[in-house]
Amino acid sequence: MSGTPTVVSVRMTDQFAADLEVLQRGGMSASDAVRHAVRLIAQGQGTAERLAQNDGGRRPGALSIPTGALYGRRAPYDGRDQGV
Repeated sequence: MSGTPTVVSVRMTDQFAADLEVLQRGGMSASDAVRHAVRLIAQGQGTAERLAQNDGGRRPGALSIPTGALYGRRAPYDGRDQGV
């Protein structure tokens, strides 16, 4: 996207560090984890806005997220630990 900054700075707080650690448990880099989290929230907000357009401007009180969407993509398994 043109006009989009290539670097974003985020203040590291104890809570942010703890949340980031949770997201990185699956092996994601910090950058990938932040991108993944932002995308999930943006998709949720976009969905709420679309639903509100169809419901007289009233946003839903809750949205559900399929658990598969909560996890970032993992690299293909290559069987290294089994000598394959």
